[in-house]
Amino acid sequence: MQDKKTFPFMQNTFDERFGNKIIPFPGTLQKAVPALYMGLILARPGEKLPASIPDFRPQLQRDGLILLSWDKRFCKSGALYTAYWVTSSGILRYYASPALYIEDFAQAMPNRKSYAAEDGIDFYGEAGPDYIVHVAPELMMSSSQKLSQRPEHIKKLKALGIEVDFDYPYLLTTERKKKRLDHENKRGA
Repeated sequence: MQDKKTFPFMQNTFDERFGNKIIPFPGTLQKAVPALYMGLILARPGEKLPASIPDFRPQLQRDGLILLSWDKRFCKSGALYTAYWVTSSGILRYYASPALYIEDFAQAMPNRKSYAAEDGIDFYGEAGPDYIVHVAPELMMSSSQKLSQRPEHIKKLKALGIEVDFDYPYLLTTERKKKRLDHENKRGA
Protein backbone atom coordinates (compact mmCIF):
# COMPACT_ATOMS: atom_id res chain seq x y z
CA MET A 1 0.00 0.00 0.00
CA GLN A 2 1.14 3.54 -0.71
CA ASP A 3 0.54 4.64 2.91
CA LYS A 4 3.00 2.14 4.38
CA LYS A 5 5.68 3.38 2.00
CA THR A 6 4.86 7.00 2.75
CA PHE A 7 4.76 6.59 6.54
CA PRO A 8 6.64 3.35 7.27
CA PHE A 9 7.09 4.25 10.94
CA MET A 10 3.36 4.29 11.59
CA GLN A 11 0.76 1.57 11.53
CA ASN A 12 -2.19 2.13 9.19
CA THR A 13 -5.76 1.68 10.33
CA PHE A 14 -9.03 2.11 8.54
CA ASP A 15 -11.91 3.69 10.39
CA GLU A 16 -15.08 2.52 8.64
CA ARG A 17 -17.26 4.95 10.57
CA PHE A 18 -15.65 7.85 8.72
CA GLY A 19 -14.60 6.11 5.50
CA ASN A 20 -11.01 7.33 5.58
CA LYS A 21 -7.55 6.14 6.46
CA ILE A 22 -6.26 7.25 9.85
CA ILE A 23 -2.67 6.78 10.88
CA PRO A 24 -2.36 6.96 14.67
CA PHE A 25 0.75 8.27 16.36
CA PRO A 26 2.54 5.45 18.17
CA GLY A 27 2.35 5.54 21.96
CA THR A 28 0.37 4.45 24.94
CA LEU A 29 -2.26 7.19 24.73
CA GLN A 30 -3.83 5.82 21.57
CA LYS A 31 -5.56 3.09 23.62
CA ALA A 32 -7.28 5.69 25.79
CA VAL A 33 -8.11 8.22 23.03
CA PRO A 34 -9.71 7.41 19.65
CA ALA A 35 -7.23 7.28 16.76
CA LEU A 36 -9.00 10.18 15.06
CA TYR A 37 -7.77 12.48 17.81
CA MET A 38 -4.29 11.05 18.04
CA GLY A 39 -3.01 10.98 14.53
CA LEU A 40 -2.76 11.73 10.92
CA ILE A 41 -5.71 11.82 8.60
CA LEU A 42 -5.03 11.18 4.92
CA ALA A 43 -7.30 13.31 2.73
CA ARG A 44 -5.83 13.49 -0.74
CA PRO A 45 -7.74 15.51 -3.35
CA GLY A 46 -11.21 14.04 -3.84
CA GLU A 47 -11.12 11.87 -0.68
CA LYS A 48 -13.69 12.38 2.05
CA LEU A 49 -12.87 13.73 5.48
CA PRO A 50 -14.64 12.65 8.66
CA ALA A 51 -17.74 14.77 9.29
CA SER A 52 -16.15 16.13 12.48
CA ILE A 53 -13.15 17.58 10.58
CA PRO A 54 -13.74 20.86 8.68
CA ASP A 55 -12.59 20.60 5.06
CA PHE A 56 -10.31 23.55 4.34
CA ARG A 57 -8.76 22.09 1.17
CA PRO A 58 -10.46 24.41 -1.36
CA GLN A 59 -10.07 27.54 0.80
CA LEU A 60 -6.36 27.00 1.54
CA GLN A 61 -5.08 26.64 -2.04
CA ARG A 62 -3.02 29.69 -2.94
CA ASP A 63 -1.41 31.06 -6.10
CA GLY A 64 2.02 29.47 -6.48
CA LEU A 65 1.45 26.96 -3.66
CA ILE A 66 0.13 23.45 -3.08
CA LEU A 67 -1.59 22.75 0.21
CA LEU A 68 0.28 19.94 1.98
CA SER A 69 -1.57 19.71 5.27
CA TRP A 70 -3.06 21.50 8.24
CA ASP A 71 -3.16 20.74 11.91
CA LYS A 72 -5.35 21.54 14.88
CA ARG A 73 -3.93 22.16 18.35
CA PHE A 74 -5.49 23.10 21.62
CA CYS A 75 -4.09 25.85 23.80
CA LYS A 76 -5.40 27.77 26.80
CA SER A 77 -7.42 30.10 24.59
CA GLY A 78 -8.94 27.39 22.38
CA ALA A 79 -8.31 25.49 19.16
CA LEU A 80 -5.68 26.83 16.76
CA TYR A 81 -5.06 25.75 13.16
CA THR A 82 -1.85 25.91 11.10
CA ALA A 83 -1.57 25.33 7.33
CA TYR A 84 1.48 24.00 5.46
CA TRP A 85 2.31 24.48 1.76
CA VAL A 86 4.97 23.71 -0.85
CA THR A 87 5.65 25.85 -3.90
CA SER A 88 3.87 24.61 -7.02
CA SER A 89 6.65 25.59 -9.43
CA GLY A 90 10.38 26.14 -9.36
CA ILE A 91 12.51 25.13 -6.38
CA LEU A 92 10.69 23.23 -3.66
CA ARG A 93 10.11 25.65 -0.79
CA TYR A 94 8.01 24.81 2.24
CA TYR A 95 5.96 27.35 4.18
CA ALA A 96 3.58 27.47 7.14
CA SER A 97 0.93 29.87 8.35
CA PRO A 98 0.71 31.27 11.84
CA ALA A 99 -1.57 29.43 14.27
CA LEU A 100 -5.06 30.87 13.74
CA TYR A 101 -8.53 30.48 15.19
CA ILE A 102 -11.03 28.69 12.96
CA GLU A 103 -12.86 31.91 11.96
CA ASP A 104 -9.63 33.30 10.42
CA PHE A 105 -8.14 30.07 9.12
CA ALA A 106 -9.63 30.08 5.60
CA GLN A 107 -7.65 33.31 4.93
CA ALA A 108 -4.36 31.84 6.23
CA MET A 109 -1.23 32.80 4.33
CA PRO A 110 2.35 31.64 4.75
CA ASN A 111 4.38 33.67 7.24
CA ARG A 112 7.40 31.45 7.84
CA LYS A 113 9.52 28.71 6.33
CA SER A 114 8.65 25.14 7.16
CA TYR A 115 10.34 21.78 6.90
CA ALA A 116 7.64 19.52 5.41
CA ALA A 117 8.44 16.22 7.14
CA GLU A 118 8.58 18.02 10.50
CA ASP A 119 5.23 19.79 10.15
CA GLY A 120 2.90 19.07 13.02
CA ILE A 121 5.71 17.94 15.31
CA ASP A 122 6.00 19.70 18.63
CA PHE A 123 9.20 21.54 19.44
CA TYR A 124 10.54 22.98 22.68
CA GLY A 125 7.64 21.78 24.78
CA GLU A 126 4.86 23.00 22.48
CA ALA A 127 1.66 21.02 22.58
CA GLY A 128 1.48 18.44 19.79
CA PRO A 129 -1.41 18.54 17.34
CA ASP A 130 -4.76 17.01 18.13
CA TYR A 131 -4.68 15.84 14.52
CA ILE A 132 -3.01 16.69 11.24
CA VAL A 133 -4.73 16.33 7.87
CA HIS A 134 -2.33 15.35 5.09
CA VAL A 135 -3.48 16.37 1.63
CA ALA A 136 -0.27 15.65 -0.29
CA PRO A 137 1.97 13.38 1.81
CA GLU A 138 3.96 12.31 -1.24
CA LEU A 139 5.20 15.91 -1.58
CA MET A 140 6.42 16.03 2.02
CA MET A 141 8.84 13.18 2.27
CA SER A 142 12.43 13.71 1.17
CA SER A 143 13.05 12.24 -2.26
CA SER A 144 14.07 13.35 -5.71
CA GLN A 145 10.66 12.25 -7.03
CA LYS A 146 8.82 15.22 -5.49
CA LEU A 147 9.54 17.46 -8.48
CA SER A 148 7.95 14.95 -10.82
CA GLN A 149 4.99 14.40 -8.46
CA ARG A 150 3.96 18.06 -8.28
CA PRO A 151 2.49 18.18 -11.84
CA GLU A 152 0.43 15.05 -11.18
CA HIS A 153 -0.95 16.53 -7.94
CA ILE A 154 -1.73 19.83 -9.69
CA LYS A 155 -3.57 17.93 -12.43
CA LYS A 156 -5.80 16.34 -9.75
CA LEU A 157 -6.50 19.73 -8.17
CA LYS A 158 -7.42 21.28 -11.51
CA ALA A 159 -9.75 18.34 -12.27
CA LEU A 160 -11.55 19.13 -8.98
CA GLY A 161 -12.08 22.74 -10.11
CA ILE A 162 -9.30 24.48 -8.16
CA GLU A 163 -8.55 27.70 -10.06
CA VAL A 164 -5.38 29.15 -8.57
CA ASP A 165 -2.30 30.12 -10.58
CA PHE A 166 0.02 27.14 -10.09
CA ASP A 167 2.64 28.80 -12.33
CA TYR A 168 2.93 31.82 -10.04
CA PRO A 169 6.52 32.03 -8.70
CA TYR A 170 5.72 32.22 -4.97
CA LEU A 171 8.55 33.41 -2.75
CA LEU A 172 7.86 34.43 0.85
CA THR A 173 10.31 37.34 0.87
CA THR A 174 8.74 38.78 -2.29
CA GLU A 175 5.23 38.43 -0.85
CA ARG A 176 6.29 40.16 2.37
CA LYS A 177 7.71 43.09 0.37
CA LYS A 178 4.49 43.37 -1.67
CA LYS A 179 2.41 43.34 1.49
CA ARG A 180 4.59 46.00 3.12
CA LEU A 181 4.41 48.22 0.00
CA ASP A 182 0.63 47.80 -0.20
CA HIS A 183 0.34 48.76 3.47
CA GLU A 184 2.57 51.83 2.97
CA ASN A 185 0.62 52.90 -0.12
CA LYS A 186 -2.69 52.64 1.76
CA ARG A 187 -1.30 54.70 4.64
CA GLY A 188 0.06 57.35 2.26
CA ALA A 189 -3.16 57.66 0.25
